[in-house]
Amino acid sequence: FGAGIASPSTKVLSSVGIDVNDRGGWLGHEDSMSSRRRRCGQSARRYLKKRDFQANILISRILKLLKDYERRLEGIESFVYMHCVGIQVEKHCSKARAKALSAWDKRTEISTAINVATKKKIPKLVSELKIKLDNLPQVSHTTVIRAKESHLTSKTLKSELHKLANRRFGRAQEVSTERVIAIMSLWAKHEESVAIEEVKALGEAIQEVELSVQSADLNLAFDKFTKVQCDEDVRPDGSRISPVRGRSLLI
Repeated sequence: FGAGIASPSTKVLSSVGIDVNDRGGWLGHEDSMSSRRRRCGQSARRYLKKRDFQANILISRILKLLKDYERRLEGIESFVYMHCVGIQVEKHCSKARAKALSAWDKRTEISTAINVATKKKIPKLVSELKIKLDNLPQVSHTTVIRAKESHLTSKTLKSELHKLANRRFGRAQEVSTERVIAIMSLWAKHEESVAIEEVKALGEAIQEVELSVQSADLNLAFDKFTKVQCDEDVRPDGSRISPVRGRSLLI
Protein backbone atom coordinates (compact mmCIF):
# COMPACT_ATOMS: atom_id res chain seq x y z
CA PHE A 1 0.00 0.00 0.00
CA GLY A 2 1.71 3.23 -1.10
CA ALA A 3 1.28 6.39 0.91
CA GLY A 4 -1.74 8.34 -0.32
CA ILE A 5 -2.41 5.89 -3.14
CA ALA A 6 -5.47 3.68 -3.03
CA SER A 7 -5.15 0.60 -5.23
CA PRO A 8 -8.24 -1.22 -6.55
CA SER A 9 -7.68 -4.04 -4.07
CA THR A 10 -7.52 -1.53 -1.23
CA LYS A 11 -10.86 -0.05 -2.28
CA VAL A 12 -12.45 -3.50 -2.40
CA LEU A 13 -11.19 -4.35 1.07
CA SER A 14 -12.33 -1.00 2.46
CA SER A 15 -15.78 -1.42 0.92
CA VAL A 16 -16.40 -4.57 3.00
CA GLY A 17 -15.29 -2.96 6.23
CA ILE A 18 -11.67 -4.23 6.41
CA ASP A 19 -9.16 -1.82 7.92
CA VAL A 20 -6.33 -1.17 5.43
CA ASN A 21 -4.53 1.57 7.36
CA ASP A 22 -1.88 -0.89 8.66
CA ARG A 23 -1.73 0.75 12.09
CA GLY A 24 0.41 -2.15 13.27
CA GLY A 25 3.13 -1.34 10.74
CA TRP A 26 3.38 -4.87 9.40
CA LEU A 27 4.36 -3.58 5.95
CA GLY A 28 7.11 -1.32 7.29
CA HIS A 29 5.97 2.00 5.77
CA GLU A 30 8.08 5.13 6.19
CA ASP A 31 5.66 8.02 5.58
CA SER A 32 4.00 10.90 7.37
CA MET A 33 1.78 8.55 9.36
CA SER A 34 4.70 6.56 10.75
CA SER A 35 4.53 8.43 14.05
CA ARG A 36 1.03 6.99 14.66
CA ARG A 37 1.87 3.55 13.30
CA ARG A 38 3.38 0.74 15.34
CA ARG A 39 6.37 -1.29 14.14
CA CYS A 40 5.11 -4.88 14.27
CA GLY A 41 6.79 -5.78 10.98
CA GLN A 42 10.21 -4.54 12.10
CA SER A 43 9.86 -6.31 15.45
CA ALA A 44 8.91 -9.56 13.73
CA ARG A 45 11.91 -9.29 11.38
CA ARG A 46 14.22 -8.60 14.33
CA TYR A 47 12.87 -11.72 15.98
CA LEU A 48 13.60 -13.80 12.87
CA LYS A 49 17.13 -12.35 12.67
CA LYS A 50 17.76 -13.30 16.29
CA ARG A 51 16.77 -16.89 15.49
CA ASP A 52 19.46 -17.08 12.80
CA PHE A 53 21.98 -14.98 14.72
CA GLN A 54 25.59 -16.20 14.20
CA ALA A 55 24.38 -19.43 12.62
CA ASN A 56 27.18 -19.23 10.03
CA ILE A 57 29.81 -18.87 12.77
CA LEU A 58 28.37 -21.88 14.60
CA ILE A 59 28.40 -23.98 11.43
CA SER A 60 32.03 -23.04 10.63
CA ARG A 61 33.18 -23.92 14.16
CA ILE A 62 31.33 -27.22 14.16
CA LEU A 63 32.77 -28.01 10.72
CA LYS A 64 36.29 -27.41 12.04
CA LEU A 65 35.67 -29.71 15.02
CA LEU A 66 34.16 -32.36 12.74
CA LYS A 67 37.23 -32.29 10.46
CA ASP A 68 39.49 -32.76 13.48
CA TYR A 69 37.22 -35.57 14.67
CA GLU A 70 37.49 -37.19 11.23
CA ARG A 71 41.29 -37.10 11.46
CA ARG A 72 41.09 -38.77 14.86
CA LEU A 73 38.90 -41.52 13.40
CA GLU A 74 41.41 -42.06 10.60
CA GLY A 75 44.10 -42.41 13.28
CA ILE A 76 42.00 -45.02 15.07
CA GLU A 77 41.63 -46.91 11.78
CA SER A 78 45.43 -46.88 11.35
CA PHE A 79 45.83 -48.45 14.79
CA VAL A 80 43.46 -51.21 13.77
CA TYR A 81 45.60 -51.63 10.65
CA MET A 82 48.67 -52.07 12.90
CA HIS A 83 46.91 -55.01 14.54
CA CYS A 84 46.26 -56.54 11.12
CA VAL A 85 49.89 -56.04 10.03
CA GLY A 86 51.18 -57.88 13.11
CA ILE A 87 48.78 -60.76 12.55
CA GLN A 88 49.66 -61.09 8.84
CA VAL A 89 53.43 -60.98 9.45
CA GLU A 90 53.21 -63.70 12.10
CA LYS A 91 50.99 -65.81 9.85
CA HIS A 92 53.40 -65.48 6.92
CA CYS A 93 56.42 -66.48 9.02
CA SER A 94 54.47 -69.39 10.48
CA LYS A 95 53.65 -70.74 7.01
CA ALA A 96 57.24 -70.26 5.85
CA ARG A 97 58.52 -72.19 8.88
CA ALA A 98 56.03 -75.01 8.37
CA LYS A 99 56.91 -75.22 4.66
CA ALA A 100 60.66 -75.29 5.34
CA LEU A 101 60.28 -77.91 8.07
CA SER A 102 58.10 -80.11 5.86
CA ALA A 103 60.60 -79.93 2.97
CA TRP A 104 63.48 -80.69 5.34
CA ASP A 105 61.69 -83.72 6.74
CA LYS A 106 61.02 -85.07 3.23
CA ARG A 107 64.65 -84.54 2.14
CA THR A 108 65.83 -86.26 5.32
CA GLU A 109 63.55 -89.25 4.70
CA ILE A 110 64.59 -89.61 1.07
CA SER A 111 68.28 -89.21 1.93
CA THR A 112 67.93 -91.97 4.55
CA ALA A 113 66.15 -94.18 1.99
CA ILE A 114 68.97 -93.60 -0.55
CA ASN A 115 71.58 -94.64 2.01
CA VAL A 116 69.63 -97.83 2.80
CA ALA A 117 69.14 -98.63 -0.93
CA THR A 118 72.84 -97.98 -1.58
CA LYS A 119 73.85 -100.38 1.18
CA LYS A 120 71.52 -103.03 -0.18
CA LYS A 121 72.83 -102.37 -3.68
CA ILE A 122 69.54 -101.45 -5.37
CA PRO A 123 70.72 -98.96 -8.02
CA LYS A 124 67.35 -98.54 -9.72
CA LEU A 125 65.70 -97.49 -6.45
CA VAL A 126 68.63 -95.20 -5.69
CA SER A 127 68.14 -93.44 -9.06
CA GLU A 128 64.41 -92.96 -8.48
CA LEU A 129 64.99 -91.60 -4.99
CA LYS A 130 67.65 -89.17 -6.24
CA ILE A 131 65.22 -87.83 -8.87
CA LYS A 132 62.62 -87.21 -6.12
CA LEU A 133 65.27 -85.55 -3.95
CA ASP A 134 66.25 -83.19 -6.77
CA ASN A 135 62.62 -82.16 -7.28
CA LEU A 136 62.27 -81.07 -3.66
CA PRO A 137 63.09 -77.46 -2.57
CA GLN A 138 66.68 -76.91 -1.61
CA VAL A 139 66.28 -76.70 2.17
CA SER A 140 69.03 -77.15 4.71
CA HIS A 141 69.00 -77.47 8.44
CA THR A 142 70.21 -73.86 8.64
CA THR A 143 67.20 -72.75 6.60
CA VAL A 144 64.87 -74.49 9.04
CA ILE A 145 66.57 -72.82 12.02
CA ARG A 146 66.33 -69.38 10.39
CA ALA A 147 62.65 -69.92 9.59
CA LYS A 148 62.03 -70.81 13.22
CA GLU A 149 63.87 -67.72 14.41
CA SER A 150 61.90 -65.53 11.98
CA HIS A 151 58.64 -67.02 13.25
CA LEU A 152 59.56 -66.36 16.87
CA THR A 153 60.63 -62.81 15.99
CA SER A 154 57.33 -62.22 14.19
CA LYS A 155 55.44 -63.30 17.29
CA THR A 156 57.35 -60.76 19.35
CA LEU A 157 56.75 -58.09 16.72
CA LYS A 158 53.05 -58.92 16.67
CA SER A 159 52.82 -58.59 20.44
CA GLU A 160 54.67 -55.23 20.44
CA LEU A 161 52.52 -53.87 17.63
CA HIS A 162 49.37 -54.84 19.50
CA LYS A 163 50.56 -53.15 22.69
CA LEU A 164 51.55 -49.98 20.83
CA ALA A 165 48.29 -49.90 18.87
CA ASN A 166 46.23 -50.41 22.04
CA ARG A 167 48.00 -47.55 23.85
CA ARG A 168 47.60 -45.12 20.95
CA PHE A 169 44.06 -46.27 20.33
CA GLY A 170 43.15 -45.51 23.94
CA ARG A 171 44.57 -41.98 23.71
CA ALA A 172 42.91 -41.32 20.35
CA GLN A 173 39.60 -42.60 21.67
CA GLU A 174 39.72 -40.22 24.64
CA VAL A 175 40.53 -37.23 22.41
CA SER A 176 37.79 -38.21 19.95
CA THR A 177 35.29 -38.34 22.79
CA GLU A 178 36.42 -34.88 23.89
CA ARG A 179 35.81 -33.58 20.36
CA VAL A 180 32.25 -34.93 20.42
CA ILE A 181 31.64 -33.30 23.80
CA ALA A 182 33.10 -30.03 22.48
CA ILE A 183 30.71 -30.08 19.51
CA MET A 184 27.69 -30.72 21.74
CA SER A 185 28.81 -28.08 24.24
CA LEU A 186 29.37 -25.48 21.50
CA TRP A 187 25.96 -26.16 20.02
CA ALA A 188 24.22 -26.07 23.42
CA LYS A 189 25.86 -22.75 24.38
CA HIS A 190 24.89 -21.26 21.03
CA GLU A 191 21.28 -22.39 21.42
CA GLU A 192 21.16 -21.01 24.96
CA SER A 193 22.55 -17.64 23.90
CA VAL A 194 20.28 -17.36 20.89
CA ALA A 195 17.25 -18.46 22.93
CA ILE A 196 17.81 -15.62 25.42
CA GLU A 197 18.01 -13.03 22.66
CA GLU A 198 15.10 -14.68 20.87
CA VAL A 199 12.88 -14.40 23.94
CA LYS A 200 13.72 -10.70 24.21
CA ALA A 201 12.96 -10.05 20.54
CA LEU A 202 9.77 -12.10 20.74
CA GLY A 203 8.65 -10.13 23.79
CA GLU A 204 9.21 -6.87 21.92
CA ALA A 205 7.26 -8.19 18.93
CA ILE A 206 4.35 -9.29 21.11
CA GLN A 207 4.38 -5.92 22.87
CA GLU A 208 4.18 -4.11 19.53
CA VAL A 209 1.27 -6.31 18.47
CA GLU A 210 -0.53 -5.65 21.77
CA LEU A 211 0.00 -1.89 21.45
CA SER A 212 -1.21 -1.94 17.85
CA VAL A 213 -4.52 -3.52 18.84
CA GLN A 214 -6.96 -0.88 20.09
CA SER A 215 -10.03 -1.32 22.26
CA ALA A 216 -12.18 -0.30 19.31
CA ASP A 217 -10.84 -3.25 17.37
CA LEU A 218 -11.87 -5.61 20.17
CA ASN A 219 -15.32 -4.06 20.37
CA LEU A 220 -15.76 -4.38 16.61
CA ALA A 221 -14.63 -8.00 16.64
CA PHE A 222 -16.95 -8.77 19.55
CA ASP A 223 -19.91 -7.16 17.81
CA LYS A 224 -19.29 -9.22 14.68
CA PHE A 225 -18.92 -12.37 16.77
CA THR A 226 -22.15 -11.61 18.64
CA LYS A 227 -24.03 -11.02 15.38
CA VAL A 228 -22.81 -14.33 13.91
CA GLN A 229 -23.60 -16.14 17.15
CA CYS A 230 -27.11 -14.72 17.26
CA ASP A 231 -27.74 -15.77 13.66
CA GLU A 232 -26.65 -19.31 14.52
CA ASP A 233 -28.90 -19.42 17.60
CA VAL A 234 -32.13 -19.06 15.63
CA ARG A 235 -34.26 -22.22 15.88
CA PRO A 236 -36.05 -23.70 12.84
CA ASP A 237 -39.38 -22.47 14.23
CA GLY A 238 -38.09 -18.91 14.34
CA SER A 239 -37.54 -18.72 18.13
CA ARG A 240 -34.12 -17.77 19.53
CA ILE A 241 -31.82 -19.47 22.00
CA SER A 242 -30.75 -17.09 24.76
CA PRO A 243 -27.26 -15.84 23.80
CA VAL A 244 -24.39 -15.56 26.28
CA ARG A 245 -24.19 -11.94 27.41
CA GLY A 246 -21.24 -9.95 28.57
CA ARG A 247 -18.09 -9.03 26.63
CA SER A 248 -15.95 -10.15 29.51
CA LEU A 249 -16.48 -13.77 28.41
CA LEU A 250 -14.76 -13.13 25.08
CA ILE A 251 -12.04 -10.94 26.50
